[in-house]
Amino acid sequence: MKKKVRRIKAKEKFAFILFVFLAVLCILMSRVIYLKIAHGAEYEVAAKNQQINRYDTTVAANRGSILDRNEQVLAVSTAVFNVVLDPLQLADVKEEQQEKTLTTLCEYFPELKYEDLKYHITKNPETGKINTPNHWKYLVKGIERSLKEELEEKNLKGVYYEQTSKRSYPLKSLACHLIGFVRGDANWGLEGYYNETMTGIPGRSFILYQGADSVTYQDYGAQDGNTIVTTLDYTIQQYAEEVVQETMTQWPSQNVAAIVMNPNTGEIYAMAAADRFDLNEPDQPLQMEGSESFRERWEGMTDEEKSEYLNSMWKNFCIADTYEPGSIYKPLVVAAAMEEGLITPSSSFYCGGKLNVAGQEIRCHLRSGHGALNIQEIMAQSCNPGVIQIAQKLGAEKFYQYQRDFGFGQRTGIDLPGEVSAAGLMHALSGIGPTELATMSFGQTFNCTSIQMATAFSALINGGNLVRPYLVSQVIDAQGAVIQENGTEVVRKVISRKTSDYVRTALKATVDHGTAKKLQIPGYSIGCKTGTGEQGSRARNDLWTMTHLAYFPAENPQYLVFCIIHIPDTYQDGVQTTAPMTKKLMEDIIRYKNLEPTESAEKAASLTSGKAVQMPDYIGSSTYYVTQDLEGKGLSYKVVGSGNTITNQVPKGGTKIDAGSEVILYVTKAEGDSGTVKVPNVVGKTYADAAKQLDDMGFEVVFEGKPEGVVVAQEPKYGLSVKEGAEVTIRLEPEKKAQTTETTETTETAETTQ
Repeated sequence: MKKKVRRIKAKEKFAFILFVFLAVLCILMSRVIYLKIAHGAEYEVAAKNQQINRYDTTVAANRGSILDRNEQVLAVSTAVFNVVLDPLQLADVKEEQQEKTLTTLCEYFPELKYEDLKYHITKNPETGKINTPNHWKYLVKGIERSLKEELEEKNLKGVYYEQTSKRSYPLKSLACHLIGFVRGDANWGLEGYYNETMTGIPGRSFILYQGADSVTYQDYGAQDGNTIVTTLDYTIQQYAEEVVQETMTQWPSQNVAAIVMNPNTGEIYAMAAADRFDLNEPDQPLQMEGSESFRERWEGMTDEEKSEYLNSMWKNFCIADTYEPGSIYKPLVVAAAMEEGLITPSSSFYCGGKLNVAGQEIRCHLRSGHGALNIQEIMAQSCNPGVIQIAQKLGAEKFYQYQRDFGFGQRTGIDLPGEVSAAGLMHALSGIGPTELATMSFGQTFNCTSIQMATAFSALINGGNLVRPYLVSQVIDAQGAVIQENGTEVVRKVISRKTSDYVRTALKATVDHGTAKKLQIPGYSIGCKTGTGEQGSRARNDLWTMTHLAYFPAENPQYLVFCIIHIPDTYQDGVQTTAPMTKKLMEDIIRYKNLEPTESAEKAASLTSGKAVQMPDYIGSSTYYVTQDLEGKGLSYKVVGSGNTITNQVPKGGTKIDAGSEVILYVTKAEGDSGTVKVPNVVGKTYADAAKQLDDMGFEVVFEGKPEGVVVAQEPKYGLSVKEGAEVTIRLEPEKKAQTTETTETTETAETTQ
């Protein structure tokens, strides 16, 4: 009886457990059904988002632009796109859609091969999976927005476009040492100094599902970086680089450089050195293009040697290289002694051609001696014994104090990376004995940088204020608001206005009848100090640095022009000089700025009358009409890009430039523009050479004149984009007549621009 009762209880227990299990199962199923009905769509999207977010990408922010003082673009970033293939998605669509995607990609990008693209979505028989089983395969990088939008219209499956940014420098090597670049840990120029300011905030792009099988982007836009407006003047910078390159060609040297600045404010208008490089390809020396011997030498270098060469080329000579300044330092000694009341303008010192200092003879450049000289003539004739005697009156302690006050042995604080102080190449006060004091008085036995010398000389002529040189005047955010403004910063007062006024005026004598007579420009008041500083071992006697430090107008200087030839390869005393480059640079500035003469002279107006051409604003215009207008104005031109609609120009509209100057036109292909092939420049070529070049490019050649001649004109003009196979008419003239015509035109141009 008891056994039967136990059996009944076991059945009840099993039934209870079964009931509980079924009840829980029903509750769970009810919950699943409820969630599916109430939140199914939401959870499905979330699940897909979680799956695909592994392929989210960063949307690169455009780096802020760099502009000159007239808003000419020196550096700019634009949005470009990387073409990306999603093999998993493409493999999952119909075969005709796959075919359309692959053939279209090959059509637009010849570098892509159909077989390679097909491989990515082909199943591997061993694994049963496609050969590239992922969502992200880069195909092409850096395509333009217009091409990306054109491809988007074709609705290619499995193809995405990752936004990134491309930095470009439209003027290539112009101001390369100032603009600089950022590459890895290497920061050069303004790009490096203002890196954080110009770097924007990146956005994000997520790949999301829409519907059952369509994949799209969800973008969170990037915030572009700030733009910097510099104190540079594109035109003056171009002038400076031209005279530097011309001088370097005439007298090959370790370096040739030029600085143009406002001595009152510290604004840098131009700074140029000979070791140029293309900012778009900074690791490719420009000599690779024109010198086969250099190319061979470059290819034979080790990686370490190449790196050393490039770093030397990228370095800004004007702020990073030091040298003994020579006689351009003498006016600072005069100013210090005058400020201390030790000399007056009427003070006189005797030069017998040499001076004995502590048992050592120190000679003057005029071996016969200058005789008795007043202060003005000591500077004008650059007399060593005269300035030594002034330094002896000043004494070592005061000499050292003023040297520091003028900024030597210290960084100027210019807003560029890589500036050196040269502090280790200066005498300590305890090391200045009679001989050191004497040699330092004419700028020897200590070193400085070019920017230190230019800044110190500015204080000498601007009323006595040591101002910080600077290159950036404004920082502008992406909305166009000015968020930072830089101006004149006076570091300290070095000398009084009275002393400054005297020295500034007295240095006119250097140009009037002293060592800088070659700088005379009729009608213009100019002050200057010349210098020839011996470098390194005195035993060699062939390492010299030649300088001219000029300013104008002398009564109220607005421009300081500093030119340097640093250690020419073959030095000849009195042969190499910075006078021609200094004078040409000043004349270029006078013409460009149309500066009125400060003194009466019959020839004064020749620099400013009828030489400047005011640039129209050509942006948005067609090159067909612009090229004709430029030729009518006596301007040459260069076309960059493909198409016939002008998107940018250098110089900008409103700028005044010299007749004969070159204008750069940046073009693109606009809607409805049928031009696809750019017409080359064949003017000056023989008929055979011109016809071959045009024929090779698919043009139909029509000629006027005799085939034995040379091309003197062409239609359409060089740079225009025309249809493939278009007709190009060339006008030929006998070579002798063409040369005569060319000579006549050149003579007329020369007469016009003198």
